Amino acid sequence: MRSRTSRFIILLIASLICVLLVSSTPIYNQIFSIRNVRNSTIKFYPCIAVLVDFRTVNQIVSIVHNVNQHIPSSWPIQIFHGKNNQNFIQNSTLAPLIASRKIFLTLMEEVYDRSRTSELLTDPKFWERVRGEKILLFQIDSVMCSNSPHKITDFLQYDYVGAPWDLSWFGFNKAYLVGNGGFSLRSRSKILALLALVKYDVNIPEDVWYAQNLHRVNASIPSVEIAKTFAVESIYYEIPLGVHRFRGDYTFRGNLARTCPESMLVTTDVQYL
Repeated sequence: MRSRTSRFIILLIASLICVLLVSSTPIYNQIFSIRNVRNSTIKFYPCIAVLVDFRTVNQIVSIVHNVNQHIPSSWPIQIFHGKNNQNFIQNSTLAPLIASRKIFLTLMEEVYDRSRTSELLTDPKFWERVRGEKILLFQIDSVMCSNSPHKITDFLQYDYVGAPWDLSWFGFNKAYLVGNGGFSLRSRSKILALLALVKYDVNIPEDVWYAQNLHRVNASIPSVEIAKTFAVESIYYEIPLGVHRFRGDYTFRGNLARTCPESMLVTTDVQYL
């Protein structure tokens, strides 16, 4: 009987020692280690292209292919999508690029209307999910031009650049005309710095708000003359790097189609975000 009691006491003491040894490791250290393991597969890139779209439209496929052909091979493409179009994207001709990890998909809550898109693009939580510092943000109403002598790498010194707005109709502060966000290059760190400093004004489109406020965090923004070589929307330039959707009655439509045939992909019969 005594031997059984002795064995029980020894086992109890050993168990207590094990508990004490485990508890001596701070819990936050244990959690940190787990997080490190989980995050070890999440890579952050110097440069990245990003699309946010939740629809099942062929323009997603054609424009992503277009962008992929015009960015450096080291730039991945991150597509934020919803549940409704996940299978559409995965089963499209983008599948080989997804398999090779040139494209990676990020599931998120679906956003459709313009006002909510502006709210999304001024939400720090969204930008924290973007896996790159220098971001080419594009929509499916934008396209890149093969004949342009300009390259995306020509503009990496800027923290924000998009197609400049035309003074004749621009209804906001005319001191800040650069530029449209539908095809734009942005620095993630500057965006997060601004969002931490200034509250977004919901009455202003996100791209206009960024154009007017990024100087507060010493962001570098090019002149209109340089910005129009990056992209064309309402101010004509013959051989831009990219084109953002413009009204069909613009007189330069035909001229641009000759120098940038890809601009014909940018139509006005689709409702864009």
